[in-house]
Amino acid sequence: MTKKYILTGAPGSGKSSVLLELEKRGEHVIREAAEDVIKLAQAKGIEEPWINPDFQKEILELQLKREERIPPDASRVFIDRGILDGLAYVDKENELYWEILKQAPRYKQVFLIERLGETERTRVRREDDITAFELECKVREAYLLQKYKVHKIPADSVEERADLILRMVERSTTQ
Repeated sequence: MTKKYILTGAPGSGKSSVLLELEKRGEHVIREAAEDVIKLAQAKGIEEPWINPDFQKEILELQLKREERIPPDASRVFIDRGILDGLAYVDKENELYWEILKQAPRYKQVFLIERLGETERTRVRREDDITAFELECKVREAYLLQKYKVHKIPADSVEERADLILRMVERSTTQ
């Protein structure tokens, strides 16, 4: 069975860059579903897809599809945001919140990629620094509430962060 490792954290923390570095080193990876949902909608002329009431559901569906398509021969895969990240963006009163909890597969380890400093705003990443910090806290809390140990990956170069993650993964497989 493939071991799934989550890279989580605030928008603009460097998750995607670390994921690309891991892919460059030969690791199986899954890109962030939310970013792709946003980019596709914007390519279709929808400038603010996040105002669509089904936005988080679309992200969940794409994430589940991507995780279902993990090659069976992959011993491990690194994922840019896990299903539980969606909890930071959905109210508990929303039935999608409970659907996320119900459908969330078990992950081997969770790595919180800590913020590098200021958050750069783009067409896809609209959060300011305060919101980014709040989201970092919320995604961390989402995994902690589900009894995951969340490993903090401090601000550093992309290469150093990837090295640290791989060392932690190797250490966990030898214990």
